[in-house]
Amino acid sequence: MDDNKKKILKDTTFISTVYNEEGTVNRFLESLQSQTVLPAEIIIVDGGSRDRTFSLMERFFQKWAAEKTAGPRVYVDGVSHRADPAGIRVELLKKEGAGISLGRNTAIGKASGTFISVSDAGCILDPGWLEEINREMKEEPLAVNGGMNYSACKSFLQKLAALCIMPGVNEIRQENFMPSSRNICFRKSQWQSVGGYPQELDYGEDMKFDFNLKKAGYELRFRPGAAVYWEMRQDLSGIFRQFFRYAKGDALGRMYPLRHIIRFLSGSVFVAVFLAGILVSPWIFFTLVILAVAYCFRPYYRLLVKWAGNEACLPWGAAKLPALIFIPLLLVYIDTAKVFGYLYGRARKQPGQPFKNMPDGKDH
Repeated sequence: MDDNKKKILKDTTFISTVYNEEGTVNRFLESLQSQTVLPAEIIIVDGGSRDRTFSLMERFFQKWAAEKTAGPRVYVDGVSHRADPAGIRVELLKKEGAGISLGRNTAIGKASGTFISVSDAGCILDPGWLEEINREMKEEPLAVNGGMNYSACKSFLQKLAALCIMPGVNEIRQENFMPSSRNICFRKSQWQSVGGYPQELDYGEDMKFDFNLKKAGYELRFRPGAAVYWEMRQDLSGIFRQFFRYAKGDALGRMYPLRHIIRFLSGSVFVAVFLAGILVSPWIFFTLVILAVAYCFRPYYRLLVKWAGNEACLPWGAAKLPALIFIPLLLVYIDTAKVFGYLYGRARKQPGQPFKNMPDGKDH
């Protein structure tokens, strides 16, 4: 649909933060431009990219503004490249060394919209995402909308990772739903009431933001039709860093302590059973088989039975057999990263000191 014929959500601001995303930022912005409805305002903060991310964004929006009669007014660090009152207002900001929370808070602080829609570079927005993530927000003053995150993967490792960490839409329960900030919409007044995104966290900041929203009495609602596609890590080192950082964020933010205690206890049980098999009787090793099946149940269920919405990332045919073998190994690898990350986070510092460095954009 031509931009001139698209509805513009007058009270809506789209915000994002970026850092070293020259390989993904155009694809991300194209998915934003292709929305069935458009936001009245777009504000993106670059935390000091060392690559061409900022210049690619500037070029993208200038081209959009030039080609469409109702194109956006583009501001780069406050300088307008098009004075068209009918257009969408776009502001691109450089904030050297800004962490993701500071970047988001800076963008939202400048937003004129009542409703703030948030996603991240490295993602692809479904064409109906903006319309769906804003649905019924005006009628529900306590609502915070979060959408469904789907995996985007090409390699066998990416598919394995998606099976291990990405729930299908049928697995998400409204009562436990905690939206990622790659796929969320809230009122600016709600953001203000909880003090914004916590700048003392460099990872896990969106979950802490969710906890703060829930504590303030807001309702986190799951909107499965608001779909975002998120690319999986491409190598093992990237996977380890990702989950190390997430668990570190949990520790610093004092989040999910029971979940991490269970992980420690489960690992201890596996080690105890293994040692008992060596020292007492080899028959005890059969217990490990039962424990392993329980440990791998969810990814095995997704692979063999039902993985609603993520079927495009399923290993097919002959690839299913090695997937069955490597899933337990990858789960152990991920849990090891979480254990070390959580311990590091507990030992590193107490929350309260703001982080200045922008994390890798792909970990948003």
